[in-house]
Amino acid sequence: MFTQFHNPKSLHGELLDFYLANGWFRSGQYIYTTKVLNFDGKLYSPIRIRLPLENYEFRKSLRKIWKKNQQFETIFRQAFISREKEELYQKHKLRFDGYVSQTIKDALQDGGETTIYNTYEVAVYDADKLIAVSFFDLGENSMASIIGLFDPEYSNYSLGFYTMLAEIDFGKKNGFKYYYPGYVIPNYPKFDYKLRIGEVDFYKAKNDIWLNFNQIKKADLPSEVIENQLIKMTMVLKMHAIDYKIYFYPLFDKGYMNHIGELEELETPLFIQLQTPINDQKLVIDFDLQKNCFRLTQFHGFLKPIENFYDSSTHQKYPTFKTLLIRQFKFKVSEKPEEIAMTILKMMQMNS
Repeated sequence: MFTQFHNPKSLHGELLDFYLANGWFRSGQYIYTTKVLNFDGKLYSPIRIRLPLENYEFRKSLRKIWKKNQQFETIFRQAFISREKEELYQKHKLRFDGYVSQTIKDALQDGGETTIYNTYEVAVYDADKLIAVSFFDLGENSMASIIGLFDPEYSNYSLGFYTMLAEIDFGKKNGFKYYYPGYVIPNYPKFDYKLRIGEVDFYKAKNDIWLNFNQIKKADLPSEVIENQLIKMTMVLKMHAIDYKIYFYPLFDKGYMNHIGELEELETPLFIQLQTPINDQKLVIDFDLQKNCFRLTQFHGFLKPIENFYDSSTHQKYPTFKTLLIRQFKFKVSEKPEEIAMTILKMMQMNS
């Protein structure tokens, strides 16, 4: 599955450690994992990172930021929602990408009064004025940074980055082993500031291991693999004069499968649809990342209203397919594009 959401009754201590170590990250009162995101009409692969805290020290450039902000009062405490934090969120939320919660209460607690997480905050004050706050969840030996806010009037102080350093300092002093700042996205530099904290590791989901960040290979990123494999498939289809079209499928991460029983929904951000009907059915080719193979499948489409898709509903290069697709019958599964093409040609001959 490209995207999974879990909603346990509580999520802290060793259970949170487990989820974080397996590449999951918080979303409101859920925890989720995904292989692909769509920003500005382009697919990217989020990479989960973590900072080992044992023997970690701030390097010179970080110490300068730390020292610059010692003129302010920094407070660590159990997190709570307040009017001044909501006001700070309203000032700050224009900086966020994609879907943005309307309030900090919505962002952290899905609008509810309770939380399943053990959430703390770093609050920074200039006299009596709250100028920055960040929220982080605590496990047994891990901590996860969730969201940081700062007053734009104080932009010269790097407060958003300073609260990350304050979280790290809290983690070191309290014996935590790992600090999880979320994800970065190769080729999407807006999140690269997280790499400034030091030598981080990244989670390689395919092998279920953490490696040094400098070992990332662009060719291994799920978004790259999917598109490159489908392009390879289209080259073979062209060679055999098989008409096709590549579509972007924004429903791949919306979790509709929870509402359709045992049926298997298409779960991929890109797929190929054959433009020549066979037995009055248009067939689909998708690429299975887990099994490293192509699948030629007959799908049944259900019209489904699409809500709250925002910018994620389009792609710069491919048209958007907005009908929910349910897998009916797999005609061929193969690692070789040529075998898929031969199956299609035989089906076309039988249908003529």
